[in-house]
Amino acid sequence: MKQPTKEEISKNIDLVLKNYVSREEICEWAINYIRQEDQVDIDDMEAWHFLVAISNIDEMIAPDIYLFGKEDIQIIVKKYCQS
Repeated sequence: MKQPTKEEISKNIDLVLKNYVSREEICEWAINYIRQEDQVDIDDMEAWHFLVAISNIDEMIAPDIYLFGKEDIQIIVKKYCQS
């Protein structure tokens, strides 16, 4: 299985930020790769770290309050997409 590229990850995060897709759906998508790490062809470690970084954007600290706000998610995207 081929790992997602930074562009694919970024597009999925953009869908979350625009409220087209839930955070939970994207986290599930990311975690499916992470759980199968031994079967994934990891050829871009930075993209892999990006995938891991977004895999918990659905964490909640209270009902209806996410640990990571939209600004936090945008910072993660910038960190991995500007290099």
